[in-house]
Amino acid sequence: MSDRYLEQRISIKFCVKLSKSASETHHLLKEAYGDEVMSRARVFDWHKRFKEGREDVRDDARSGRPVTHRTDENIQKVKDLVCSNRQLTVRMMAEELNLDKETVRLILKENLNMRKISAKVISGVLKGEPTPRKLDFQTDLSKETRKNSSCLRKKRCNLTMLPRLVSNFLSQGILPPWPPKALELA
Repeated sequence: MSDRYLEQRISIKFCVKLSKSASETHHLLKEAYGDEVMSRARVFDWHKRFKEGREDVRDDARSGRPVTHRTDENIQKVKDLVCSNRQLTVRMMAEELNLDKETVRLILKENLNMRKISAKVISGVLKGEPTPRKLDFQTDLSKETRKNSSCLRKKRCNLTMLPRLVSNFLSQGILPPWPPKALELA
């Protein structure tokens, strides 16, 4: 994380050396930095630290676990797990790797360029490819019905276009997307 308040802490240290009060220091910082000034409480806290003899303007290191678990090692583990079994959900991967679900999701999305589809993840390579072939046939079907739009307005559809649609689908090796009962009517 970048330290956006470092310059202000240096200014606070300078004000302490000039024997300015914490209130005066905060007022000067507000004039200089406007909306980007650190909070009044933080200014008073840093003013007190520098007055007590602190020299370092950098913030203290904090204890606790690291901010992120998105290390190269964990990214590789997630990648290997996805390659070995594409049927795993994010939750299953998180449990197996002892990582947080959000960490696994972020690794998949941002580091491995994958996305979630129905709780499963797919490669980001598929994003740029055209939609599956079945959708092309649905487009063909809608073109045919637009040509014969009068058929849609009638209560009983003229079945003359049904055999032609069936033959179009069968010639391309795909079963029509309507129920078999409709085929029996033809």
